[in-house]
Amino acid sequence: MGWVAVVHSAVSRGNFLGAENIVFNQDYWLLYNLSVMFAVSGIFTGWNILRPVTSFTSKISASIFCLSYRQLMFVAWFMLITAFVFRYLYVSAFGGFLLYLEYSRAIRSGIFEVNNPWSFLQPFGHLALFSSYIFWAVRREGCKTFFNFAGFWLAFLFSVYVLYSWSGRVGFIVYLCVFLLAFIYLKRFPARVIVIGGMVGGLAALYLAYIISNVFEIKGADNFSFYVVREISFPFVSFFAQLEHGEYLYRGFMDLLFSPLYLLPSSWTTGFLEGVEQVNTLVISGAKKGDYGVTGGIPVDLITLGLMQMHIPGIFFTSVVFGVFIKLLQVFFGTVKSDSLRCILLAYAAIKISFISVFYADPSNFIAAIFPILLLILSVLFCKSLVLILR
Repeated sequence: MGWVAVVHSAVSRGNFLGAENIVFNQDYWLLYNLSVMFAVSGIFTGWNILRPVTSFTSKISASIFCLSYRQLMFVAWFMLITAFVFRYLYVSAFGGFLLYLEYSRAIRSGIFEVNNPWSFLQPFGHLALFSSYIFWAVRREGCKTFFNFAGFWLAFLFSVYVLYSWSGRVGFIVYLCVFLLAFIYLKRFPARVIVIGGMVGGLAALYLAYIISNVFEIKGADNFSFYVVREISFPFVSFFAQLEHGEYLYRGFMDLLFSPLYLLPSSWTTGFLEGVEQVNTLVISGAKKGDYGVTGGIPVDLITLGLMQMHIPGIFFTSVVFGVFIKLLQVFFGTVKSDSLRCILLAYAAIKISFISVFYADPSNFIAAIFPILLLILSVLFCKSLVLILR
């Protein structure tokens, strides 16, 4: 549906970035549709080739998340307090929590007016989001104490502040959808209902993003149809632009091999680690994000990422890697004993990684989606170690 809408708008001379790349490359339309099938088959292949190691993954998960409700509450409060302290240190260079909001959009656009020595703490805001997930899960399991109630709402409100400061419409919608999908998992709705609900919910999420964009003046649009085309056009535009440009089609999977480096502070990797999103923005916009008036990066989807590694065969092999990873995630979270915690973690993995990463697949965004999971694991291990020491 998105492909048809974007092509129709491009042929009708729609005014969105990269429309000409789609119009001028009509000979490759069939190739794009075949590439989609290569990606789907690659994901299914990756999903099924790691069955022998799933039991080992399950054992690791069981040992980490073997926690009582009291221990889960302790982890949630620890994550919330840590998130607040780290956020305070980060925004102190901008004058505090409220004054930081004046700089947040400029930072998102790649413009840095303040030299912040605590800039590496920016991603730790995810601790607040995951603390709210844990508070919600514990409450759903029947632990409805005052501390749980207060903890959830404090974590929820602070999470909303963090998401607003990041100026991300998608991030806010994903945050809310994780709770909704976790509730659906708990109610054990049939797969057919989930699929139909996902289609309807996807359109509803797009409309919510359209409203948020106009209210907060973040890439708003005059009408919903144009907003949809503009927001979902980048995977198609990127594919045809890269194919037409031809210079970055054989990166040799180096982007996948170097992806763990995105866990390091960006100040350490600036200058030698050129991400595929930067390359994609350069090809389509004529300059990188932050240069010559370009204030937004153009993401790379899973198909374009594979195309940039080894042309058409790269799409299949990149999708295999993606399929392997999401299978391991499902096994890792699927063995958590607490129903509510298992469902909220699976919901995050399903939406933020399995779904969103298909559209925002460049390694920097993918690692950013994985990073909160690493924070969760480290927080749990730290709290369990602290309890053992205190005993």
